[in-house]
Amino acid sequence: MDLTKKTTMRLINDLSKRYRIKQLLGNWGLFILLSFTIFALPLLTSFVHNRLFEVFITLIVVVSSYATSEEDNPKVMIQVFIAIIAIWITNIANFQVIHYLSTIWLVVFFLLRVFRFVGQLSRKENVNGLVIIEAINGYLLIGVGFAVLVNMVSAEFPGAFNFSQGNSASHVYDSFYYTFVSMTTLGYGDLLPVTPAAKSLALMVTLCGQFYLVIVMALLVGRLLSSADKD
Repeated sequence: MDLTKKTTMRLINDLSKRYRIKQLLGNWGLFILLSFTIFALPLLTSFVHNRLFEVFITLIVVVSSYATSEEDNPKVMIQVFIAIIAIWITNIANFQVIHYLSTIWLVVFFLLRVFRFVGQLSRKENVNGLVIIEAINGYLLIGVGFAVLVNMVSAEFPGAFNFSQGNSASHVYDSFYYTFVSMTTLGYGDLLPVTPAAKSLALMVTLCGQFYLVIVMALLVGRLLSSADKD
């Protein structure tokens, strides 16, 4: 009986260690991918930037499902497969409807991963480095998702935003810059929504960013207070 109990405890400990290692690798990998996509890709030339942008968005799709421990879920695997198709199909079939649908699906996919991150954070008992990285990844995923949407709107509806009239790479950079400035409510005022639809999108970006911060801060503060009470 004691041998069975020890074996069971050993298996549980091994699974727990594997899960922690997987969480560390997945979340740090996702953090590096998101940081490179947001901060480093805009510095590259137009052609290389466009190709790498699609590659890194694909990697973010795959790694975000791994970081949220969903890579074994058949439904999530279908979502990942559809998201990857959505990223690359516009290079093959250049139709507006396909572009709209693929962009919307990417945004939905990223928001689903964000909800998963929030769910994971709500179940954590203690606040540690991994929890902080998970919270940051969720925030950056919101920004990447909405940046993709803003980029599509600015490309398909010229004049929706007062972005620079240049190549697609500059549009991508402006979209990321505008999205994160809006999410943080910083609002430099150099890039602005012009049309009613763009203004509605700007409100959505700002509110989602602020709601996420409020919810995550409440969860983290609650965990810190709970840990302090136990001590």
